[in-house]
Amino acid sequence: MFALVAVCIITTLPISVSAQYTQDVQIILASEIFHYGDKLDYTIIVSDITGEDARIYITDTVGKRNPLYSMPISEKETRVIAPIGFDSIIWNEGKYSLELDYSGATDKTDFTIVDDGSVGIPYWVNDLAKLWLTTQMPDKEYAKAIQYLIEQEILERPESDGELYIPQWFRYPTVWWSSGQITDTTYTHTIQFLIDKKFMTIPFDQESSDPSSESFL
Repeated sequence: MFALVAVCIITTLPISVSAQYTQDVQIILASEIFHYGDKLDYTIIVSDITGEDARIYITDTVGKRNPLYSMPISEKETRVIAPIGFDSIIWNEGKYSLELDYSGATDKTDFTIVDDGSVGIPYWVNDLAKLWLTTQMPDKEYAKAIQYLIEQEILERPESDGELYIPQWFRYPTVWWSSGQITDTTYTHTIQFLIDKKFMTIPFDQESSDPSSESFL
């Protein structure tokens, strides 16, 4: 009789006394390997939506941990694609860690940037290209951006320069590139071909353009 009473008391206790809920989170990369020009692509998975923001951190190749950004979570599965791609000016080749912090729970995963010869053009050059295409920027100013790519060894420096000349039809591949129809690599190969064949001339008697000193980090 005593045993039966004890069992009844135990079974009527609230579940919260014997168990405590734990948030479960995951951060899953689309790939473990990225190349220059690729965009960071990953999915955040949570077991419960709490109304808090997810905070993303990244640890670089020398072990420095930086906040990447925070974002609201409205679904249990959220795919995130970075707005800009990796470029060799900001990002070093090597291993990185991506960390998710959400409602007290964390998860971490690694990825590697591999230089396979692909090109990533800094995002601000695309912004300048759109201004140039709409005639809000003269040839001389856009040429400074191309000169910057040469100085950063994304493009090879020509053997000789001369008076600035950008052919009008070069706007066509620039439109295709700025709208994402061709890759950074294809666009730089186009510029390099034009410079090498002297269809385009970029003089070096002007300061190059680098309007952004901000890192993607």
